[in-house]
Amino acid sequence: MPKKLCLASLISGLVLVVIFIPIYILNIVLQDFQVKSFLDYIEIPYNTEFETNPGQVCFGNKDRCQEVNITTTGEVDTSKLGEYKITYTYKYKTKTLVKDQTIKVIDNIAPIISLETDNFNVCPQQENITLPVKAQDDYDGDITDKVEQYVTDNIIHFKVSDSSGNTTELTQELDFSDDEKPTLKLNGSSTMYLRLNETYREQGAKAYDNCAGDISNKIVIKGDVNTKKTGEYKITYSVTDNASNTQSLTRTIYVYDTNNNSNAAGYKEIYLTFDDGPGPYTAKLLDILKKYNVKATFFVTNQSITKGYDNLILRAYQEGHTIGLHTNTHNYNIYRSVDAYFDDLYAIQEKVKRITGYTSTIIRFPGGSSNTVSRSYDNGSKIMSTLTRAVEAKGFKYFDWNISSGDAGNTTSTSQVFKNIVSNLGTGSYIVLQHDIKGFSVNAVEDVIQYALAKGYSFKPLTMDSYAVHHHINN
Repeated sequence: MPKKLCLASLISGLVLVVIFIPIYILNIVLQDFQVKSFLDYIEIPYNTEFETNPGQVCFGNKDRCQEVNITTTGEVDTSKLGEYKITYTYKYKTKTLVKDQTIKVIDNIAPIISLETDNFNVCPQQENITLPVKAQDDYDGDITDKVEQYVTDNIIHFKVSDSSGNTTELTQELDFSDDEKPTLKLNGSSTMYLRLNETYREQGAKAYDNCAGDISNKIVIKGDVNTKKTGEYKITYSVTDNASNTQSLTRTIYVYDTNNNSNAAGYKEIYLTFDDGPGPYTAKLLDILKKYNVKATFFVTNQSITKGYDNLILRAYQEGHTIGLHTNTHNYNIYRSVDAYFDDLYAIQEKVKRITGYTSTIIRFPGGSSNTVSRSYDNGSKIMSTLTRAVEAKGFKYFDWNISSGDAGNTTSTSQVFKNIVSNLGTGSYIVLQHDIKGFSVNAVEDVIQYALAKGYSFKPLTMDSYAVHHHINN
């Protein structure tokens, strides 16, 4: 082989060796941590779950990169706004890389404004218009006190910002009109009772308007009361606001005189009757009756509640009231036989005679002649049919009623007792059933008397000559 050719080959081989060795060494020298997709700064919403984000990190070079171990230190509390630091430590054999990452917890959710009313009616010319609203923020909580309200034309605007600067705006169209009636309230009672020739003093009323406020000076009062004549009188009160809305009320005045027995029998007369007493409220009742010169009828008993009140039987008798007989025991087993009934009846008759010296023959059956409770005791003998004939044969006269006050049933209200009585009055004779052992019922008597006297009724006690109201026998 020629020497020149051998020398060229040798030189070429040496060049290749020289070139290969530095590249290999260079690749080794250039190995380091290769970092991709690492974020130095991250924002996350408040109250969301935080997940670490160490990016893509390996050790080596772009051609060959080895997996590294990663450790993380630092915490992020997403329930609190602010910046937090997370430190990532990457290790490959003896090599270490440390990188810090800033995490910012932010509030980027706007507050919510909700209207607390569905009434957007506003008084005409009203100033300083506001509507009830509520503002709730996911981070700040209730920020209602930060809501701004202002009106342009017929639109009301609401605006609120939370502590992070998130802002919400809301608008609502307003209706500038007034269709609400004023409120009107009478001074004193809506019903008044005045004795004949007593002076009527107007008590007036008060009125308030939702737009104009107190408009009592606009109240118009119409009507007259003639206290020199018994009867019913009406006084009307009306008020109108600036939008022509009108409200009216009426006061009723009854002018009455003390009881007068001169009315023709069967025309407009009332017989107040009281069962089961006397009792703790009978003295008060007698005072009321005396005040109005009203005579009533007491169907008395000798049951336990009457103990200690015998003096009231005597008082009632001496003041001109009729003492009737109800029952001695008020035990329904008196209906087990005719003899048992009359034994009970004669016992209470004897008591009344002993107290008053008067032999009463006016009676009321326990439960009335229409009672059905006797069926439980008479063994099917239909005793009420027998007794209603037997008492008359023995010289007694029994009375039922054609108006019940309801005080022996579910009624426990004085006003309801009054209503139950007066709502059933018309033209004729009325025997009213009440119980003087019920305080709420006694409390209604004065209003009943005043009302009836003003309506032209007279009050009378039952006598043997009185028309007897009888129920249908139900045995």
